[in-house]
Amino acid sequence: MKSVKKFSFVESDITVAQHNELVKARFNMSLMETRLFVALLARINKGDTEFALCRIPISEVCANVDGGKSYQEVKEAVVKLSSKVITIETMDSNGKREIISDPLMATCRYKDGSGFIVAQLNHFVKPYLLQLKGNFTVAEIKVLLQLRSYYSYRIYWLLKATAYNASNFTIEVQELRSILGIENQYPNFYDFKKWVLLVSQKELASTDMSFSFKEIKDGRSVKLVEFIIDRQMVLRLDEDIILPVVIQSKLSENGISLNSMQEISDLLRAGTIDDEYIMFVINELTKKKDRGSIKSLSGAIYVAIVKQQLLKEYLEYKNSKVYKQPVTKASPIQHRIATVLKLEEQREGFDLMKKRGMTDLNTFDDFLNSLFVEGFRLEKQNGIDILIKD
Repeated sequence: MKSVKKFSFVESDITVAQHNELVKARFNMSLMETRLFVALLARINKGDTEFALCRIPISEVCANVDGGKSYQEVKEAVVKLSSKVITIETMDSNGKREIISDPLMATCRYKDGSGFIVAQLNHFVKPYLLQLKGNFTVAEIKVLLQLRSYYSYRIYWLLKATAYNASNFTIEVQELRSILGIENQYPNFYDFKKWVLLVSQKELASTDMSFSFKEIKDGRSVKLVEFIIDRQMVLRLDEDIILPVVIQSKLSENGISLNSMQEISDLLRAGTIDDEYIMFVINELTKKKDRGSIKSLSGAIYVAIVKQQLLKEYLEYKNSKVYKQPVTKASPIQHRIATVLKLEEQREGFDLMKKRGMTDLNTFDDFLNSLFVEGFRLEKQNGIDILIKD
């Protein structure tokens, strides 16, 4: 019998990721289906190799859990999501176009009165959601859940995928219709603009993907839409974050949001915590996650840092690392605690920071040089490249 994965939302701290091919895939969802899909994304942990069978409270996907109409909407969302097919256009290894259409869900069930949806993503979509190494986009749960339009949700992801490399992108109107799964809706551009573009623009104005757009015509018909991202809105989120590059890399790698990094940065700047405590929390909670005692690593790290939940253990750890010589003529010596980082993990962390627009460094070599300035040196131990700071 399969175990069911339970979960507790930490609304301010969870980030989710999708491969960019899934971001641009062709499909359509209702708002309820979208919220259910987001709830499933939130239950994917870094390092997962299989999709878990998840138990999702109705309250996560439905604002009014007491009304009969809401339960009917949930039932309809379950049925429709169960039959949802994701279509992705890509290139094979030989450079030939390939169309992949796969069912999104392995199962999606709802028992009236249970208060929960039990669902599992299909193994066919694993390449687009699990073990992501590159060409993927990260978004914050709290932003996704505040959206009230499916079109806003899809356009937000498209803008997010673009924002790390450019401030604008141009797309054919027909291609955008296809991505949104509305090829046969709003045939008149005036209606498409009114119900898709303007609704999304208004809703995303209060997010980090605020945008404007231009209509590009071929003759009298609008053929292209150019999206222009409000870059000032993007930069405003992280301009005051001052963290050592190693810590920012580690926090980003573990899914800590920009707003949470800002809070951690403020605590560090005020002297409430130090950088060694942050690294201690990350290392200790990662061990607990590996043992299966933590479900949401990002949420646990955030809470332990800002509420200093592991301060006692940290101080005990520091004291246990102090070597006291027997009383002699020489003074007592304290051994420093070396910080050891795997080079490959730092490379992945830098790539993620670059994608999220969280570093001004252009290359991984620039990132390495910044570590060397901080006192790290590169060594090889047991065939593994590591960075060490005494």
